[in-house]
Amino acid sequence: MSAGIVDIATAKPGRRIDNDHFASIGLTDEWIRRRSGIASRSWLPDETPPAEVAAEACAPIVTRMDSPSSIGALIVVSTSTRQRVPGIAQKVAQLAGLGPSVLAFDLNAACCGFVYGLVNGLCLCDAGQSRSVLVCSVEAMSRLVDRTDRQTACIFADGCAAVLLEDRAEFEGFRQVSGCDGTQEALMRETDAGGIQLDGMQVYDRAVRRMSESAQYLFDHGPAPTVLIGHQANGRILEQVRAFTSHLGVPFVNRIENSGNTSSATIPLAFAEELEAGSLPAAGRLGAVAYGAGEAWGGVSVGYRVPAATAVTAA
Repeated sequence: MSAGIVDIATAKPGRRIDNDHFASIGLTDEWIRRRSGIASRSWLPDETPPAEVAAEACAPIVTRMDSPSSIGALIVVSTSTRQRVPGIAQKVAQLAGLGPSVLAFDLNAACCGFVYGLVNGLCLCDAGQSRSVLVCSVEAMSRLVDRTDRQTACIFADGCAAVLLEDRAEFEGFRQVSGCDGTQEALMRETDAGGIQLDGMQVYDRAVRRMSESAQYLFDHGPAPTVLIGHQANGRILEQVRAFTSHLGVPFVNRIENSGNTSSATIPLAFAEELEAGSLPAAGRLGAVAYGAGEAWGGVSVGYRVPAATAVTAA
């Protein structure tokens, strides 16, 4: 018996921002689409607390459970949460209807955060420390970027998704690969003046290589995924990873056009959208690969069986 994904829910901001919004900083729809593959994205209202959005994604999962008390841990993954002390995980647990006996903590591995969160949650389940673990990625990246910065303002977006991990006899063991290189911390970072600084060409090359290598590892060491979802960083990065992994013979997901780059939340959001659209079966094996600031990278292969109707909530 091993752990896998047994439920998923999302919370999407209702405020849609299309590419015309950025005409004021000299960007055109054609330029943004060509450079990033993005046509529109969601931004949270500035006054909405991320903890409330995370709870909106977690609450439907808790409600659907026969025994919510079996959730032994809640891992809240975020790059963009401004609140450092206390973290928001405990508040999310309370708002989502979890009891006081849950282990709740925040995790930040930038755009690789969901992969790192999955690895932590799966290890807790497989070690017998938690029968069920909630992993929730919530991001308000629109609050981190300099909205006048032509390089980053149009790329980053907001959103939230949560998955429930649970031990079940039907699941084969998960496989993970991960790594980091602190010497590359300057490639992507939040500046003291506000905004995010990117070394675009270096990030592009390293993201393609790290995600492609992680995918290859997952297939070489099995069990092989039935679908591959890369961090939705940029449309050109995704298509390059797709080209490098096409020999693996499984669907590769690109959902960035109407989502943008939601940092740690991109993979579970894309996964939920594919399930909701019927593009993926309700049971299979997810291969998730990501690359993020720090720098951090990794991949995880995990079984999933989710409800036929994926819950999507609006923030």
